[in-house]
Amino acid sequence: MTEKEFTKNWVARIHSGLLKDFPGEFIADFEHENFKLPEAPLVLGSQLFGSFEILDLKGSPVFQVDSYYKAKYILYANRTKPGQTPMPKDPEIIKEVVRLYEKHLDSLILEIKNELKQNLPDSKNFLEITNTIFKSLNIQRY
Repeated sequence: MTEKEFTKNWVARIHSGLLKDFPGEFIADFEHENFKLPEAPLVLGSQLFGSFEILDLKGSPVFQVDSYYKAKYILYANRTKPGQTPMPKDPEIIKEVVRLYEKHLDSLILEIKNELKQNLPDSKNFLEITNTIFKSLNIQRY
């Protein structure tokens, strides 16, 4: 098996359902409001006076939020560009949902690493392979 085949195999595995839906599979019933999202890629901007900017790819501000976890929630929810997402009203729920999702992403990374060591023990390109897998599926880990 080559690194390219390994990467392709993992992209297919994750794409076929290994990646859980965010936020849907990480939340139960909670008090929420529908939060409108642009149907375009977003990136994390800088922190300004205690607020966090979320930008479009041109660098134009789209949102300004009061919490790093809320910014991450929006970015994770926008991965598939759904147009809107349920946003918990309780900041602690937002924080917990983000932590659970990041734990899920970290477990995928660990699984990739372990399998890479088994199948390609001489490979030194773990970070490159993981980045390629995540990038091809539009997955970010902030």
